[in-house]
Amino acid sequence: MPSIRLTLVNNAKQTQRSGVILKLDDSTLSDSVDNTILQEIFTLAKNKLRLKKAKTLFLTNGVELTDPRWLLDGRVAQDSLIYVSCGEGFVGTISKPASSVAQSNILDDQMTERKESASITVLARSSYVDPESIIQLNKTALLPGMQQVIGQPDLHPGNLYPIGASFITHKYIYPALIGNDIGCGMAFYKTKLSSNIKPQKIVDRLHGIEGRWQEGDPQSFLTSILGPDHAQTGSAHSDQLGTVGGGNHFAEFVIIEKLVDQDLCANFGLTESHTYLIVHSGSRRFGQTVLEEAASNMPGGTHKGIEADSDVGRTYLEQHDRACAWARVNRELIAHRVLSKLNSEESAEKILDIWHNNVERKQIEGLGDCWVHRKGAAPSDRGLVVIPGSRGHHSYLVMPQGSQNLNGFSLAHGAGRLLPRAKALQKRPQASKSSAITAMQTTDLGSSVICEDTNLLFEEQPAAYKDISAVITDLEPFVKVIAILRPICTYKMRKEERS
Repeated sequence: MPSIRLTLVNNAKQTQRSGVILKLDDSTLSDSVDNTILQEIFTLAKNKLRLKKAKTLFLTNGVELTDPRWLLDGRVAQDSLIYVSCGEGFVGTISKPASSVAQSNILDDQMTERKESASITVLARSSYVDPESIIQLNKTALLPGMQQVIGQPDLHPGNLYPIGASFITHKYIYPALIGNDIGCGMAFYKTKLSSNIKPQKIVDRLHGIEGRWQEGDPQSFLTSILGPDHAQTGSAHSDQLGTVGGGNHFAEFVIIEKLVDQDLCANFGLTESHTYLIVHSGSRRFGQTVLEEAASNMPGGTHKGIEADSDVGRTYLEQHDRACAWARVNRELIAHRVLSKLNSEESAEKILDIWHNNVERKQIEGLGDCWVHRKGAAPSDRGLVVIPGSRGHHSYLVMPQGSQNLNGFSLAHGAGRLLPRAKALQKRPQASKSSAITAMQTTDLGSSVICEDTNLLFEEQPAAYKDISAVITDLEPFVKVIAILRPICTYKMRKEERS
């Protein structure tokens, strides 16, 4: 039976501490978050720290410890501090690991201009939050012009700024908060395919959708959708138009496992008899070019804020909007390529298409004229949103409801990474390489995965992502679930016909 060493700390009086050793039982940890291991911690706190009314446990990042599985799977490390509260909020000091110091120095000049932090909200309660992402949130809260920083339940660390967050500013815009994949987002289509289609049929037919689109002219396709005024939008990168790309991008066929709100589903024409397609991709190299050009026009690079109403700001915003438009057409062409392989493009209906990497102007009550930056955060002010789990887990169709002020007019855009890519690569089944690859090509839900890049296959495995059901639970104050989706085939990459 494994064990873990912890130091219990009186949250209100932090000089009072006590070391303890907990025995961890796999069977009790797999059934429910409401089990004896957390009660044992409370009992130890009552005995060791004399806290008779202990009721809440916090990690060193201020996140409440509610799931005992974190103790078993390494998310709570040996010799961690656990702050025990009798009902008061977290009063500990968020520590900063040495590894983040050099990385964060790039922001120091900007922070000297700002003495007070913007308001910080983290919506995660059930879902795990990496301490490094909290540190990154704190950094962005000190940027000039920053008003609100909101971490979504899928929050996780990025290279410098957190992913799964929205940032509301006055006057300033920050290209680096959006990053290079400008306009990345999700599109959701209803197809004429029956929900009874076999996953293997999809696997067999999805060939020839890598590299440049050969059946037509990508630039003409772009112009046909955006109009002649956009004829030159991203023309230098038209060879990438209609390509999924790497990372966490995908095209996934799903069926509706449960109609949660039948009336709303009927309004959108959603039924259990059809197969649906989710496309997740962005602006590819075009977005990278826009970011690089912005950096060349900004003293100090894109990590410096720029005034939106300046020549540099207006130039960036114009190019940003073109990249968003290009990304939307990219998803449209991906859907065209995928559905044509299955002879199902005819009568396909786009239900939604939303960006989750972008910046936009918005009038906000109490704040006035603002800029809402989203980095891996879906908008909650445009109606229906699809929130995918990792491949092999359910996805959710939700409708925002109620006031969206607290969540920054944004929602989680997916499950959010739990493991960095390097750690995910190490987390392979205990089998030969070929057997491990085969195991990854079929999920626990019985869906198929098309990914012929071995590293990507393991980097994007379901275990590398958070529990999507916990993310949805954390969003309950802001959304209504209208349907639960089950994957049947996820396309990521094939090593063929790439140009």
